Amino acid sequence: MTTTTTDSAALRSQLVDRLVAEGFLHEPRWQQAFLDIPREAFVDKFTVHDPATGRHTHYDLNVDTATPLAAVYDNVSLLTQLDEGGTATSSSTTPSLMALMLERLDVHPGHRVLEIGTGTGYNAALLCHELGDHSVTSIDIDPSLVEQARTRLAEVGYGPRLVVGDGALGEPSATPYDRIIATCGLPRVPATWLDQVRPGGIILVNLGFALARLTVSDDGTASGRFTDYAAFMRLRTDINDTAPTVRDIIETANQDGTASRSLWPAVLEERPVQCLHAIVHPHVRRVVVHGDDGDMYALVDPVSSSWARARLDDSGNAVVVHGGPRNPWTGLVELADWWDNAGHPEPTRFGLTVSLDGQHVLWLDHADATVMTLPT
Repeated sequence: MTTTTTDSAALRSQLVDRLVAEGFLHEPRWQQAFLDIPREAFVDKFTVHDPATGRHTHYDLNVDTATPLAAVYDNVSLLTQLDEGGTATSSSTTPSLMALMLERLDVHPGHRVLEIGTGTGYNAALLCHELGDHSVTSIDIDPSLVEQARTRLAEVGYGPRLVVGDGALGEPSATPYDRIIATCGLPRVPATWLDQVRPGGIILVNLGFALARLTVSDDGTASGRFTDYAAFMRLRTDINDTAPTVRDIIETANQDGTASRSLWPAVLEERPVQCLHAIVHPHVRRVVVHGDDGDMYALVDPVSSSWARARLDDSGNAVVVHGGPRNPWTGLVELADWWDNAGHPEPTRFGLTVSLDGQHVLWLDHADATVMTLPT
């Protein structure tokens, strides 16, 4: 792979200027990290998805340099690995989200950090730039990704501790950590992480469509607020895991089942409702199909083997068909109604307390104002 150093440096500078102007990057130390570390050193072949059109554009720096290099320094996620169904299993995260998370992490020299999800190694390089190699441990389930990241990190002068393993278990051999940062999405915060972070340490993790910033207390519990909207690809505990595709979800929801009718909440499409639903019911996959006969919600919960589909009828109600031990549509409607009656709270008003036994308590505004104990 060949790149023009001058072009890369100019593009890095433009990216940093953009992140600063848009309010994602404030601290000079992280600005310098993004200026110093070439993102293209960690990606050569990648895909960019345009959510507006659904189009995927493929780039290869080994074949062409100028066009892909400009794409590397756009503020977009670069998809670098797909499973058999076409679902992304590794990427270089959107730079704005990386910058936001690094500043939310509040990490400083002398801190020991565990990164869950090595991916390309780019985020580990940014951490090494600030902390030094000896303070950074990164774990990923995929051996090929870890070895590739190790090589690319070495090429730019970094050698953090990289581990192949299940990130949900953490990495106990290098504890205690001052910080854990997860660059992947999880349904719940693993209780094992709480044991691996010192009191006063921070866990920064994506749950549903939001970031939770939790501080570990002396008693081993962790508590804190949701800080920002965010969505990562899900953590894999098995390298052979394949995520259901949109087609899989729609086909499952189109089975014969039990018919019923329910209300169709007016706030169903509000972003905070979607965020709250993903936090409370993290295993439910949701697809909205837009058709000439109206919208259809397809909801599938692979963990409980439950599913539902709902269409809006002429009277403004939902015609629902569902199967399995529970009705996922009911859970969505109940949350939408609660959010509506609670005065439309933004996700940043919610917080989470996680106990050593794995219990997750969702609260609103204050840790003693419990909304619910989240289902496992």
